[in-house]
Amino acid sequence: MIATIPYYPSEKLDRFNNVQSAFPIAYRGYTIESFLRAYREVGSVFYTEVNGREEVILSGLEANEQAWRSADDWSYGDAVAVFREELSELHLTQLDREAHRRKRRLLNKGFKNTSIMNGMPAMARAISSGLASMSGKRVELHEALMGVFTRAQSMSAVKVDLSDAMIDKMVDFEEGFIGALFEASSDRKLIYSRSNYLAIKGEVLDCLHGIVKERLSKDSTDDLLDEIINQKTVKSLEPLSEEELIYDTYLLLIAGTGNTSKMICYCLNALAQNPEWTTRLRAELAGFEASSLGRGMADFPLLKATLMEVERLYPAAPVLPRVPQDDLDFQGYQINKGTNCLHMLTLMHYDDSIYEDASAFKPERWLDHEYPKLAHGTFGGGSHVCLGMNVARIHMPLTLGYLLSEYDFTIEKPPVVENYAFPDEVDSKTVRMDVVLHKK
Repeated sequence: MIATIPYYPSEKLDRFNNVQSAFPIAYRGYTIESFLRAYREVGSVFYTEVNGREEVILSGLEANEQAWRSADDWSYGDAVAVFREELSELHLTQLDREAHRRKRRLLNKGFKNTSIMNGMPAMARAISSGLASMSGKRVELHEALMGVFTRAQSMSAVKVDLSDAMIDKMVDFEEGFIGALFEASSDRKLIYSRSNYLAIKGEVLDCLHGIVKERLSKDSTDDLLDEIINQKTVKSLEPLSEEELIYDTYLLLIAGTGNTSKMICYCLNALAQNPEWTTRLRAELAGFEASSLGRGMADFPLLKATLMEVERLYPAAPVLPRVPQDDLDFQGYQINKGTNCLHMLTLMHYDDSIYEDASAFKPERWLDHEYPKLAHGTFGGGSHVCLGMNVARIHMPLTLGYLLSEYDFTIEKPPVVENYAFPDEVDSKTVRMDVVLHKK
């Protein structure tokens, strides 16, 4: 029997800036406590109004399981049409069903963990050098780390000599693009039509296209882009086109750098407020060498616990839009084709019945406890799990390993979400955090 989706009054949702929240991040501008309250009162599926638009909310372990298990039930092309509109109809994120399976299969060579680990020494050199360049001066860490990670990818995944100016433009483009993804449609169009943003976007895409054209006309450069281009596949699998490869090179070089940087910023802020844990972590990382990560995280249980807690407490993409391909039976409720849904895939991160004292930064919880996989949604799940998860999970331990073993740090401005470039105007949102690194 199909039940009627319950309604939760929007006036019972608290705006993040209007009340004191125990959590540092918001769900589309509302407190996490609001949606936890709704989940407990009416269940894992309900509808309400979020930022003036009616949405069906999906949350909880069972909702995560069904949403991740049945990827073909959802139209990603409708849910995240902005990737198609602003980048390309060939961009992976907005592809559905067979088109998505083909693309993931062809990109797997460049994103599987064994392939990425081959480039770890080059990544490590770039990250170590990037941190050294920040030493002794006040830097905006989120943006600076995005540049460091882009440089690391240009030395491993796509071996190309990029100028500092082009790295800066790639960071600007990514911050401008990603920071406006979930603004209202009218606001998003204003942001993406700004002349400065369009100029930067054009230069970055031209650069990516130039890289692709050069690769297609010469011998191998022995990197992940070449592995993707030159892989042997079955005849029934159409090879990646030149246009597709432009946006695949974007995925290899730039995509996800902001999300990884954001989590590290929140992590450092949390470590500064938890000196006892930080002292233990620094002791574990004394004399850190990147080669030690070649054996995985077994030698670094405290670092692994720290990163798991950071992923839990500060997920970079805590809520994702969903739109059913057809009428859908979801947890006993019918959700009609084309309905706007919000999958709160990380809501269980903050449920005290799963994570005791869930609002607290307690990495030690991961040392002697296993939690349900469905309760950890930082990178999503199923066939649409974040393509760059393995990259992020190498960038983060490398960065913390070098930073905590070689530097002290002072936080001059804790992480806060601000307008990207045009204060007091409709604009992209980004995280800002000012720090000074002090060489030990």
